[in-house]
Amino acid sequence: MATSSSDNVLFFIPDISGFTRFVTETEVSHSQHIIQELLELLVDANQLGLEVSEFEGDAVLFFRTGTPPSLAELLAQARKMFVDFHSRLKQIEILRVCQCGACSSVSRLSLKFVAHLGPAGTMQVKGHSKFIGKSIIVAHRLLKNSVPEHEYLLVSQDTLNQLPDGTATGSSFESGSTSYDEIGEVAYRHHSMTPYLVEA
Repeated sequence: MATSSSDNVLFFIPDISGFTRFVTETEVSHSQHIIQELLELLVDANQLGLEVSEFEGDAVLFFRTGTPPSLAELLAQARKMFVDFHSRLKQIEILRVCQCGACSSVSRLSLKFVAHLGPAGTMQVKGHSKFIGKSIIVAHRLLKNSVPEHEYLLVSQDTLNQLPDGTATGSSFESGSTSYDEIGEVAYRHHSMTPYLVEA
């Protein structure tokens, strides 16, 4: 097991929600098929040069090193993935013939995004590279937050402070923060994705 240091890394996590309470054991294969298709769609919608670190259940851990994108570019990326995602949900709903809980609950799926930028190292375990450090922990913890809606782009304040246009977030981003064990209070701003549903 070897470790290496890294400069700032942007972590970008699209996270799909809504399957768990509808899926029974007999429908697992259908839900997995749908989730796999949607995760692949998110990867195909990548337009920021993001790389896939790993797939984590119903989420994709994307990362990017080097010069970070602007906030406008981050929002455009989230919008592209969001519209593609909901367009595909509509197609699945129209074409489906199966009445199982997984297939019939497709329209209830939602998508949120978390972005966090910070220093991170990598660790090699049996030929697999994994990120380590506080930044990757913060990125994952931010998936659990106090944002009062289901579909949004959340960007940590630490990230906004490092983006060229991050301090001029405007009225479309609302302020928030959540306190986490061992990390403390993490401030962020979030932008509702709901208005983009009309584009799907």
